[in-house]
Amino acid sequence: NINKSGTGYTLFARASGLTGAISSPFDVAPGAVTQLVFTAQPITTTAGVTMPPVQVAAQDSLGNTVPGFADAVTLTIGTNPGGGTLGGTTTVDAVAGVATFATLSIDKSGVGYRLAATSGGLTRTSGAFSITAGAATQLSFTVQPATTTAGTTFSPAVRVAGLDAFGNTATNFTGTVVIALGNNPSGATLAGTKAVAAVGGVAVFSTLS
Repeated sequence: NINKSGTGYTLFARASGLTGAISSPFDVAPGAVTQLVFTAQPITTTAGVTMPPVQVAAQDSLGNTVPGFADAVTLTIGTNPGGGTLGGTTTVDAVAGVATFATLSIDKSGVGYRLAATSGGLTRTSGAFSITAGAATQLSFTVQPATTTAGTTFSPAVRVAGLDAFGNTATNFTGTVVIALGNNPSGATLAGTKAVAAVGGVAVFSTLS
């Protein structure tokens, strides 16, 4: 038997003292579909940005792609460390045994995402990949100021993060964040260090009162 499908195989026969012989060409066809395989895995991508195309092939038990397979294949998020949503076209009909997903994106950053492919009773999970935050577009108080006694340092320390357009902390943001009083019902003065450079996308104000 021959384990890989292909067109134009030949066999060669030889024996000691005799002229060898080559057979007529023949083909080896794939068997029945038994599995799905990610032939183009999802890779680390920025949140909200379209991934490079992900491909899922229908294969026989020996790993041959079955070109006659034209069923629909659906992708979902299998492992979801960031609570993300899978965007784009997530159900695609296979062409020549391969389903190509060209518009996928995930909106929340996280390490260790996996996609799950299904078609009929067949399932397959992708390798792990990450979604990284985009560039900072907005600020957000991730630790709010709490009710505090006059002249006493806020506890816990106030924190302000630079977030991308999807609300992910932009860990590459290192800009200086400046805190000031917004509403000031009593004419108070804000004391402490009011300008702090972000580290890992977050500015920590530990001396405010």
